[in-house]
Amino acid sequence: MDGTETVSSTPTGVQETPPANPAPASANGAPKRSRAALWWGLGIGGAVLLALLSCCALSSVALVGGGASLNTSADAVAVIYIDGQIAGVASSGLTGGGSVTPEAIIAQLKKAENDDSVKAIILRIDSPGGTASASSEIAEEVGKVRKPIIASIGDVGASGAYMIAAQCDEIIATGSSDVGSIGVIMQVGDYSELLKKLGVKFISIHEGEFKDAGAPWRGLTATETAMLKDDIKIVYDDFISSVAKGRKMSGPDVRKLATGWAWPGRKAKELGLVDTIGNYSDAVDRAGKLGKIGGEPRIVTYRDESLGALIQQLTGALDRLGGAATSAPGLLPQRPTLR
Repeated sequence: MDGTETVSSTPTGVQETPPANPAPASANGAPKRSRAALWWGLGIGGAVLLALLSCCALSSVALVGGGASLNTSADAVAVIYIDGQIAGVASSGLTGGGSVTPEAIIAQLKKAENDDSVKAIILRIDSPGGTASASSEIAEEVGKVRKPIIASIGDVGASGAYMIAAQCDEIIATGSSDVGSIGVIMQVGDYSELLKKLGVKFISIHEGEFKDAGAPWRGLTATETAMLKDDIKIVYDDFISSVAKGRKMSGPDVRKLATGWAWPGRKAKELGLVDTIGNYSDAVDRAGKLGKIGGEPRIVTYRDESLGALIQQLTGALDRLGGAATSAPGLLPQRPTLR
């Protein structure tokens, strides 16, 4: 027998020596996988998953300001979203979504102005308004924009949101959008009679005659009511002047419409508050023409899609807005909405 022959069976009477470390057998006779190998597999899989999630997060941040297209040489239309209540400072709570702030919108407007590839801007509006000051801040900045800018109103473009839209070169709304609500409201609660019935008494210690004016534990005095009406009138007149300037209408004509009522888009067009009845796609086409863009424009957005921004939007600012509505002049619609 030469050295190349292989013996495939054990001779009779000879006991085969078992391997030093026999592999454990499973119930069906197959060898079990090493537990260490299993943990190694899970570890590698987890690392790959974490790497993919990190790449997705980085891609999300990188796309802020760049839109979904990688063709940065094409002419673009920037879309800036004004959706939700407008307030001076974003806050959070478990009761609602994030507010629209002047800081965020003005920063996006400046990005669009400074981006040479952006030839026109769309304000995509779905908002019932908000505080007077925040709405005025944004409206004033929109009025300064040098590039063509269009307001595209979805469900609602009312009150403070309409003040902002009025500063655009054109306003496009659907036939059923709620548009207008030019007016100012201040809400002051008075629970004094209820507190008396409950036997609850508040003691206010303050310096300054009107420091606790508007406190819910007492009613307003005649003097305080007159003073607040004067303040509201100032904001109201400013609102009318802003709309008149933006829409190139006379002050008296705007004042006739400044009843606080919001009209369907088709009626708002008849009243001169809207230029065109159309949808978002129509707004994109119109912005492309005003920006002298050949072909279909590239869309650029500046929304922060990071996890932190998503959490902020989910946890919201309705608590702050509720406080503002009872203590400061606001631009809020007085029209029921279908939700």
